[in-house]
Amino acid sequence: MSQSWKVRISLALNFFVFAILLNTVGIVIARVIESYGVDEAAAASLEAFKDLSIAVASFLLAAYIPRFGYRRSMLAGLLAVTLACMLVALVSGFWVTPVLYMAIGVSFALMKGAVYATVGLITKNQRDHTSLMNVLEGIFQVGALTGPLFFSLVIGLDFSWNQTYWLIAIVSALAFLLLLATPLDESEVASHPEQAGILEMLKLLRLPMVWVFVLCAWLYVMIEQSFGTWLPTFHERIFGLAPAIAAGLLSVYAGSIAFSRFLMGYLSKRLPWLPTQLALLAGAFVLTLSILLVTASWQPGTITAWRQIPPLALAFSVMGFFIGPIYPTIISIILSKLEKPRHAAMTGLIIIFSALGGTTGSFIVGFISRSFSTHDAFYYPLIPITLLGLLLIPYKRLTDRAATLT
Repeated sequence: MSQSWKVRISLALNFFVFAILLNTVGIVIARVIESYGVDEAAAASLEAFKDLSIAVASFLLAAYIPRFGYRRSMLAGLLAVTLACMLVALVSGFWVTPVLYMAIGVSFALMKGAVYATVGLITKNQRDHTSLMNVLEGIFQVGALTGPLFFSLVIGLDFSWNQTYWLIAIVSALAFLLLLATPLDESEVASHPEQAGILEMLKLLRLPMVWVFVLCAWLYVMIEQSFGTWLPTFHERIFGLAPAIAAGLLSVYAGSIAFSRFLMGYLSKRLPWLPTQLALLAGAFVLTLSILLVTASWQPGTITAWRQIPPLALAFSVMGFFIGPIYPTIISIILSKLEKPRHAAMTGLIIIFSALGGTTGSFIVGFISRSFSTHDAFYYPLIPITLLGLLLIPYKRLTDRAATLT
């Protein structure tokens, strides 16, 4: 196996581990309430421990990753979460779960910065970069689907939910060992230590294409989280689906994102990115608007079996297919236009603005849903879908105009 492929497999496994850890917080919240008797507010704080740790660590650490070393940063993140998973599996008590999510947040900031930057080291051109980014983000979605299955398996075998973390610790340890055995040539970035740090991150904001990018990233994550957070509620209230079925269709949504990213990982080497992304956004717009118009006077029944699911509910759940490839593609474009030592600083901005977009989208849809109706709230994502489509045009012009920036 060539060294490049070993690195690619290692990066994929690293993303897979963190997708499991980041996307099972809802399960853990429910379990700590039942197991440790904490109230809902205390349990919900786990989400804050995760998100705030990611944001703070991204701001303080991500830009310094070239100085730490990409491989060392990834190894440190994997070691930290492996030990944290073992702690949760061994020790009963609510206090270990905030420790776990702080470790996950800090480690993910290191991991995402190092992974994105490493992609630039091992790819030959922009199309290869875009292809690998789509594959890695697709793997992340597969991890998001796998995490709940791990918990379901362990709980179904009558073990305590926290014993699931032995499984996750094993996968994380395997990822650590694979990376440990995989050499990575970082000489291209090690020779430019001056291009790392918080100041370098802020300097990037002087570039017009970076500002257009962060707006695009903010809008994209707003769209994805609007659907991801509120789609089960829409299915329950509009179509009358039972909660278990509505939750299951959320897996269809995540799976459609993964599938489209894998598909685009193949097609991105053969298709121009802008027309492809605009066509996908147009598909998302038409699908959303059509379903909202058809269901305007929908009278929900009570649906408790999968065979009774209305085709429209299933169609809405594959919305992820139309938006999935956009995020890794626009990230790949910006990173391929920056010098490789600056990729970690750029990743810090990516993580921060992505977090802001996710929080904003979920809040706005929730606010409209409370003030008017859930059906009315789903007209809102049409706005960021339209704005994102309009912004991609100047984004392409600015990035095409930019040679490698020094």
